[in-house]
Formats: sequence, structure tokens, C-alpha cells
Amino acid sequence: MDDIKFTEKTLRYLSLFEDMTGAKVVDCIDIPEKVIFLVKTGEIEKAIGKGGKNVTNVSGKIGRNVHVIEYAEDPKRLLTNIFYSYGVRNIDIMDKNGVKHGTVEVKPENKARAIGKKGRNLSIARMIMMRHTDISSVSIA
Repeated sequence: MDDIKFTEKTLRYLSLFEDMTGAKVVDCIDIPEKVIFLVKTGEIEKAIGKGGKNVTNVSGKIGRNVHVIEYAEDPKRLLTNIFYSYGVRNIDIMDKNGVKHGTVEVKPENKARAIGKKGRNLSIARMIMMRHTDISSVSIA
């Protein structure tokens, strides 16, 4: 697991998100195309707001795309939450040569989108998993 370090900017985003949504943030990841907020287990609905209102408001306030994921201590649950919108069918976690690897099976028609352009979604999932679990490798099946 990586130590989670926040920059001044991510701390501002985190504080603003909590103030605007009332949801508790576990992690905030700032990448070029969006800001990802991991919210405390059970607070995803509060974070998103009715009809996505809170996400839209926060996005407008910071001028960036916002993505919200519900945190889970269980690695399988966390992977399920990360890939939730792609129709997760199964999660398999195994040890490959001393490296913990998570394979996420999604609906076949969503496989390319789950991987993302140039593997971007896989990179994001890997980053989140390395920050919060001992899983350092993720693939889509």
C-alpha cells in the first residue's frame, strides 16, 4: 500500500467536495482528465446527490470533470465499485509470482470501455488499488 499524500490542490478539492456534498472523502486523486473522489462506504448517494446534482455542482465549481467511487476495505468490493458502471460479473484476486493481481470480468460489450483509451481506466484502477490495498496489478476479462 502506498502512503496517501495530498497536495494543496487536492486538499482544497477534498474540502470543497465535503462541504458541498456532506459526504466524507477517503481519497482524492487529481489526474489530467478528471478529479476522482473515493467516498466513505455508504455515502455514495449523498456524494452524487439527486440526479447527479452534487457531482455537477462540484464539477462546475472546480472547473473539472468529477468522478465518485464508493470506498470499500474489501479489495473485491473496491474493484467492483471502481468498475461498477461496466457491469461487473466477477472479480478474481490471485497471487502471480509474488504480486497480487485482480481480474475484473465485465459484460463483453463493455470490455473496451472498461479498459479505457490507451488503458487509462486500468491505470486509474491500479493507482487506487495500490493506494488502498496490496493489489498492484489489475486486468479486465
